[in-house]
Amino acid sequence: MAVKPEATSTARIRLPSRDTRSEILAVASELFIEQGYEATSLREIAARLGITKAALYYHFPSKDDILRALMEPVAEIIGELVNQLEAARNMAEWADALTWVIEMIFEHMDFFRLLERNRHSVQQVHETFNELSDHLQMHERVDAAVHTTASDVHEEIRMFAALGAVTGFDDWAPRLLADAPPDIIRSELAATVRAILRLPKNRTRHPRPAATTSAC
Repeated sequence: MAVKPEATSTARIRLPSRDTRSEILAVASELFIEQGYEATSLREIAARLGITKAALYYHFPSKDDILRALMEPVAEIIGELVNQLEAARNMAEWADALTWVIEMIFEHMDFFRLLERNRHSVQQVHETFNELSDHLQMHERVDAAVHTTASDVHEEIRMFAALGAVTGFDDWAPRLLADAPPDIIRSELAATVRAILRLPKNRTRHPRPAATTSAC
């Protein structure tokens, strides 16, 4: 009996495609930090990536759209911070939420470098970016969270002061944020939050009870 030769597959192997959108954002961020948003053209971004302007326009119709996309992670961080503040049941958990956002600042340090280099341009885009521009609703939610968690007006003042110490740091100290060792900034900001809230320097975490096993 003749054995038929194995059929060879003619299907084309699909190679992983480039994540062009992410590459555009990464290169645009580099250029915005290096030479400024206003001085950077879409042509330069496309040239550094080795793609056509048409390919860039497919993902981002304008330079403002690129900047908005770069701001999206920060909008998500702000939203999550507000969620955590609303969920906080006491001053220690309020401090935990602020410590979390300190870590997020350093995970997204490129955005804060971009912000410092292009503050005016970011502000202009910010005004038309719905996820970030609805400050009134965000402030109302935070105010309600403070009022719910605090036991008196003294605690309310300290909670708002701690929030301002963290969220306003990049506005007042961009040079430190860019130049100082990150570990020092992290530890000092976290310590400042706890000092303002009049909490112990290091939060005492109570270990969970060990699981018990019954003897057979």
